[in-house]
Amino acid sequence: MVLVTEPSLPALEDIVSDLKHAGMTIDRVQAVLGTVTGSIDADAIPALREVHGVLDVEPDREVGAS
Repeated sequence: MVLVTEPSLPALEDIVSDLKHAGMTIDRVQAVLGTVTGSIDADAIPALREVHGVLDVEPDREVGAS
């Protein structure tokens, strides 16, 4: 999941385009929350962090019942 900074939300479409250019396949954009979910090779995650307006990148984790 990619978290976008609040001041960058008006440019969300451009950020999504930049994320795609960095190699991310976009699954869902939640503009109100400022999050973008999708998939990318693990070795390309640092490129997502370099996109202007990205606050954080959280790799997907498996969640299961205990």
